[in-house]
Amino acid sequence: MEPLDRFDRWILHALQRDARLILASLAEKVNLSPSQCSRRIARLEETGIIQGHALRIDPEALDLKVTAFIFLSIDKGHMTSPKDAVATLLSRDEVIDCYTVTGNHDFILKVVVADLAELSHFLSTTVSPMEGIRDIASQVAMNSLKVGGPLKVTP
Repeated sequence: MEPLDRFDRWILHALQRDARLILASLAEKVNLSPSQCSRRIARLEETGIIQGHALRIDPEALDLKVTAFIFLSIDKGHMTSPKDAVATLLSRDEVIDCYTVTGNHDFILKVVVADLAELSHFLSTTVSPMEGIRDIASQVAMNSLKVGGPLKVTP
């Protein structure tokens, strides 16, 4: 992967804050021509640095009022296919993010559901029955103070 120069970084900085910037406005912000910006954006997309353009929706608008973090510890020796188990979790719409982590647990899932009853149902019907689960812990978020913030980009 070729290194990012300051113009690439300025473009990434600007687009993270407003992905709907029109090319002329972006070019003005980063002191490049619109055609130079366009070529750079295309290269950043082709190399996978820009991984997509997403729409963020307020979960409460969809009556999704509970965000929980589920910590899972697994015993791979008691799982037929750890990859399949993880794939099952990743395929669920309730699971927004999933990370493998260091420490006392193997995975952290971010789950968004309508209410505590739906969270309980998800845990009892989807997570708990999975073979090889050694430990499950969950924490419910009280408030969202910052979600999906931009990555630090230093020009």
